[in-house]
Amino acid sequence: MRKPNAAYRSREHLTEREVERLIEAAKNNRWGHRDATMVLLAFRHGLRAAELVDLRWEQVDLENAILHVRRVKQGTPATHPLTGRELRALRRVRRSQNAASRPWWNARPARLALT
Repeated sequence: MRKPNAAYRSREHLTEREVERLIEAAKNNRWGHRDATMVLLAFRHGLRAAELVDLRWEQVDLENAILHVRRVKQGTPATHPLTGRELRALRRVRRSQNAASRPWWNARPARLALT
């Protein structure tokens, strides 16, 4: 029988410092800024992987600094305020794309694959 999670680790989440280190590590590839922005948004807004990769630009209101989140698993849709850091990161992602409808599509324009 499997032990409870607390027997394996003292906490179930990352600290802010660990998330910052993860964001910095995500920057070290071809799509580094995009990947770092994904980690930032997932952490700040508690997004599941499916919610993050399914995000569309129409859900991001850069003028009013609002993120419209469509929740999965019977969740209730919500609006979240975006911080200045998130706005700057999202604007940079937007500038780096052609006319993609989703923030995380790359230049091919293949979708981001979760593996």
